[in-house]
Amino acid sequence: MTNHEQGEVSPTHPVMTKEIESVLHLTDEDVADYTESVVPLGKRRSNFRMLAQFLSMQASFGTILVGYGARFQGLSLIQLLVALAIATGLMSLYCIGSANSGAATGQTLPVLSRNVFGVLGAGFVSILLVVNGMGFYLFTVKFIMDVVGGLFTLPAVATITAVLAFVMIVNTYFGFEGVQRFAQKVAVPVILLWGLYAVFKAFTVVTPNVIAAVPHTSTPATILTIAGAMIGLSTWGNEPDFFRYSKVGRESLWSVPTIVISYVVGAFFFPVLGYMVAAYSNQPDFGPSISSFIGLTMLGSSLLGVIIILINQWAVQDGNLYIAVNGAQNILSRFQGWKRQYTVLGLGLIAAALTFFLGNLQDTFTVVTGIGSTTVPVASTIIAMDLFVVPWLFGLKRPTHRVASWSEVSAANWPAIIALAAGALVGLYTAGLIPMLNKDTIGIPALQSWITGAVVYLIGVGIVAKRADATKVLGFSRI
Repeated sequence: MTNHEQGEVSPTHPVMTKEIESVLHLTDEDVADYTESVVPLGKRRSNFRMLAQFLSMQASFGTILVGYGARFQGLSLIQLLVALAIATGLMSLYCIGSANSGAATGQTLPVLSRNVFGVLGAGFVSILLVVNGMGFYLFTVKFIMDVVGGLFTLPAVATITAVLAFVMIVNTYFGFEGVQRFAQKVAVPVILLWGLYAVFKAFTVVTPNVIAAVPHTSTPATILTIAGAMIGLSTWGNEPDFFRYSKVGRESLWSVPTIVISYVVGAFFFPVLGYMVAAYSNQPDFGPSISSFIGLTMLGSSLLGVIIILINQWAVQDGNLYIAVNGAQNILSRFQGWKRQYTVLGLGLIAAALTFFLGNLQDTFTVVTGIGSTTVPVASTIIAMDLFVVPWLFGLKRPTHRVASWSEVSAANWPAIIALAAGALVGLYTAGLIPMLNKDTIGIPALQSWITGAVVYLIGVGIVAKRADATKVLGFSRI
């Protein structure tokens, strides 16, 4: 059996110097990030380290914005709590399937899509990953600059934004190891200490009467609307990319607490904090109210506020760029000699250029979360169905013991591609992101897209399962 079949990669010559590798204790395989191979069992991370990583991705200041906006969209605190409970529960159920796809196979979402969707479908999924990751990456840069701009007068804002977008690629350059170490040793300790203090401070300063005085609006949001917004912001879609580094077997059951704890902190307590800050500031525009936010939760220190927000959002950016890098690398890996590091640098330059075209923060938020939660997560849901449900229902088990090369991949798994298209269209339509057809949000777009994708795929598999050429129709790779 070759090294490739055993899930290992041959050494490369990374761009960074050997001196830096030595200091960070990174191997060539770590820098290459096992993008084209299975993560070996010896490289799997402890449950604590996986918790630190996923928590840093969920405990985001962007989720505070959801709670902040809900206050001025007419929701009471009780209604917000219900919306957040719905969102947290649905995301946890979705993520258990998506995350375990990575843990069970040790593979990234893009290479899993290569195996499950075939060449045509994998290309489509990879493009969605790039669009999704870059969209969230740019939104986060815009968010940081809006926060800093609310505290200081900045010269050459456009140039600073572009530079920031490029500089924040540094952790992702070093693969999962760089992303994970920053989360564990810097981002999570800082955000948890601040979060505990901020929540305590908010509930001691804001009185019940102030909380109850919900601002009136002619078109109040519904509980489902806010739940959908929360799901849109907190659902990554590429959970296999991270959880492929988690333990397998009985220890993998610990991924459930990792997922639930991360969502409870990031998608429940942080939005509640945002709601409390909104009640305290009584200012519907988040930008001008930054001073109130800093004063309430960060000891009144603008510098401390910028440091904490920058550390937190940097950790989130690592996850955003990681999505785009793995998606792009899945396509570019077809070119011999193309290295992952080149992809990171290239996307960093593209992100810097695109910052000059960023629009209003709220508009960017709406579009990015709507597209993000109703496209890539549908692909993850279909992959989870294929790995865990299809073998149980139909006895068809796709080989995933190693990464399939492009020459071994089938042209297309049409039931999967049709299911992905159906799920994405339902999600985008109900999110009001197809203007010619609908401009209003209907139900919870993300949930509707996931269910549609899963059901359509299982129906498609059921139709062909008894055929003699079922594995061919379903695009089983030749590994």
